Amino acid sequence: MLNIKIDNPELERNIKQTFGDDVQSLSRAFAEFVKQKQVRQDIEISIKQLDDGEAIEMKDVIGEIRSKYE
Repeated sequence: MLNIKIDNPELERNIKQTFGDDVQSLSRAFAEFVKQKQVRQDIEISIKQLDDGEAIEMKDVIGEIRSKYE
């Protein structure tokens, strides 16, 4: 289990206003945020690799992405 301390009163108010005491919804929203962050980082890495001439076959790319997020 992971506990996160929020030291930003405005952010804490926004979270409480949005989720109230619904810990399950907050947990799901946080998990979705983390997944989106991972996808963005993967895209950034892919763009850098493409710019560096490290392109791979599209079928390989799709296979890797699909297996990672299934």
